[in-house]
Amino acid sequence: MKNTPAGSIPPPQIPLAFVGVALSTLATTLVWATVAMPAPLALLHAIVVGVFLTTAMGLLYQFVPVVAMAPLRLPYAAYIHLALALAGTLCMVGGFERADFVLVRLGGSLHLCGVVLELIVLGTTLRGHRPPAPAAVGALSLLWLLATMGLGIWLADRLLHGRAIAGTALIHALFGLAGFFGTLISALTLRLLRMFERVDVESRTPVLAMAVTLATLLAAFIGHLGGYVLIAAALAVSLNIAAIARVRNPAYQRETLLYVIVSSAGAIAAAVAYTAGKMEAAVIFAVWFYIGTAAVGYLQRIVPFIWWIRRSRAEGTRNIPTLGEMNDSRLGYTILVFWMLAGVIRLFDNQPLASSFGTVSWIGLVVQLARAFLVRKPTPSRM
Repeated sequence: MKNTPAGSIPPPQIPLAFVGVALSTLATTLVWATVAMPAPLALLHAIVVGVFLTTAMGLLYQFVPVVAMAPLRLPYAAYIHLALALAGTLCMVGGFERADFVLVRLGGSLHLCGVVLELIVLGTTLRGHRPPAPAAVGALSLLWLLATMGLGIWLADRLLHGRAIAGTALIHALFGLAGFFGTLISALTLRLLRMFERVDVESRTPVLAMAVTLATLLAAFIGHLGGYVLIAAALAVSLNIAAIARVRNPAYQRETLLYVIVSSAGAIAAAVAYTAGKMEAAVIFAVWFYIGTAAVGYLQRIVPFIWWIRRSRAEGTRNIPTLGEMNDSRLGYTILVFWMLAGVIRLFDNQPLASSFGTVSWIGLVVQLARAFLVRKPTPSRM
């Protein structure tokens, strides 16, 4: 990453704007879930679409050009995408809360337009380049997202006309949670562990992506038996994580790997719950533990890294703190503990208490991310 050409570094305002909107949505959603009882689908889409998907969309604008060493094309289109995503989330969540499926369909359509726009931007960016596997897989994961959103819009239309949706809703969920997020997280994980653990297993990215794709399709079309394939795919990713853990340098900060391990465990638990027919538990494990833990943990590395690049080019690396100094490990562990407690409590169906613990975790996350912008290089003490 240190040899990445300056011209391939996207404007930091782009990913940070998406992250800022996502964090604001998370805070609003947690408070809402603490003081009220939102409709389950409204709450689910507020978190999955408004928080985690918005985060992923913003980070892809950073991840793909940097890893591919290709200048981001059409950067201003990202802000149009962000406006579409914000409007889409408001329509979608409001529609589910009021059982207004015209509004839900509109929200899904706005998000779909934004994803198409990002796919055009990233496709234009990669044109003429041979991107490394993580960048290519990250961009191609948007195809899963297009399929997920297309199904979601179709489902909203069916519900609007009072028609049964049968198992299509389950396919919609599998395409989004396992197909899109599973593919993207696998690509991001191997790149981040290469950066922060100095263990390079990126060559395995295409194989893991294919495993996730096959498992998702089988789970979607052969029912619960496909859950065993999901378990196998989750175990395959976890075995690679375990291999990295065995050879990591103990001098490096441990929290990134710990977040990865918890996220991987969440993926296995979600697949097991799905196979056992425990769909609510499967969604909680997938959304909160697998996807959520990855998002919360990775943001603590990616946001400081984005700002470190910007500051190092403006001030020089000698004048700014290292990434290790920007991240407080003890705070990182505390955030993870409260995040996990919130998920465990939600498994026992105490939504207000779970949201309260989640709010504490959110406060810690905001403080951790703010350190990247506020911390200054320690001044050597004088004798």
